[in-house]
Amino acid sequence: MSTRVRSLKEAQQRYSRELRQAGMTWADIAGVFQGQYRVNARVGHRLARGWSQREAADRWNERWPDDPKTFKNFSYWEQWPNKTGYAPSLEVLSRLAELYSCHISDLLSDGPAFNHLDPAYKHRTELERLSGAVAAAANETSTAASDASKDLADFVQRLHDGDVDELARVAAEWSKHVSGAIDRRSLLLKLSFALTTAATMLSSAPSQRHATHPAKNEASGLTGIWRSEYGYYSTRRNQHNTDAHYVVIRQAGDAVAIESLRQSTGSELRLDVALDGMFATGTWEERTSPTGYYKGAIYRGAIQLLVSPSLTAMTGKWIGFGKNFSINNGDWSFTLETPQHGFRRSSRLLRQALTSLRKQRDERRPRLERASPQQAE
Repeated sequence: MSTRVRSLKEAQQRYSRELRQAGMTWADIAGVFQGQYRVNARVGHRLARGWSQREAADRWNERWPDDPKTFKNFSYWEQWPNKTGYAPSLEVLSRLAELYSCHISDLLSDGPAFNHLDPAYKHRTELERLSGAVAAAANETSTAASDASKDLADFVQRLHDGDVDELARVAAEWSKHVSGAIDRRSLLLKLSFALTTAATMLSSAPSQRHATHPAKNEASGLTGIWRSEYGYYSTRRNQHNTDAHYVVIRQAGDAVAIESLRQSTGSELRLDVALDGMFATGTWEERTSPTGYYKGAIYRGAIQLLVSPSLTAMTGKWIGFGKNFSINNGDWSFTLETPQHGFRRSSRLLRQALTSLRKQRDERRPRLERASPQQAE
């Protein structure tokens, strides 16, 4: 038969004993009392012990008789930071922590916090929220699923509103917490490749972009990862050069969209072509490297390619305007690296692709400053 509880203090003492029997530390119990009884950290630790302010002062005086305190001292410390309280010194906090068997920071846990001003802390907490949101959202029966979905939606909105540099810092900070047994750089490259592939799956679906090229069938034999190489003649260098990109091709009927993967030169390619039998005709656009010779300039032109019967190669010519409105042209070829059913090998392919591009860059670094299929010089 349970004993009737006659006072709040007795109820708190009983509750504290139960929590201790459950294996909780004094700091844990103080945290529970803070929330349940709406008190600050210093009061929570005293209540966890079941002491009044006078009893706490008595235990202080037993430990440090040469520095006696009264219940009023504890009252002032507990009322701080209100105007009626006094701020405890570091020495006082140290002795209170010893008295309550906790850390000094546990006694100040209800104080003001400004770590949200630290970008690294902000990135870490956002990633922790995302991890929790994904885990909870995956369990559709979880009572926290709706809250998790909101957290995930908020995180996606942050991604949408943030710039590329901020997102890069978030990803870099996250990678620092990955196990040392995992190659962090390879992991980030793999994620980058996966996101690029996902983007092409959305952007290359039949849309208004391809409305002028109605699909005759649902063939997708060209879909995959290809190596693109075009040639151009540089009058300033008086030599013929070639530049290469790895691209993702997505075919939807007769409409074909081609987009480059991010690579060491920083240039970006986009081609939209329409198939007519074994011919592919359309337009190209290149945004040159922001840090290269052409400082992010955009060039456009037309292209026609002949598709091999095996659907593993395309060769043809590009044409476009250079400086002073001169018309330039050159060879352009595409070679299939991984068909659509081989995307699972994407991380290995990406490493090979980046290695190949870096080798080319090192072998002909002066030429890689130029990042357009046009002879713009």
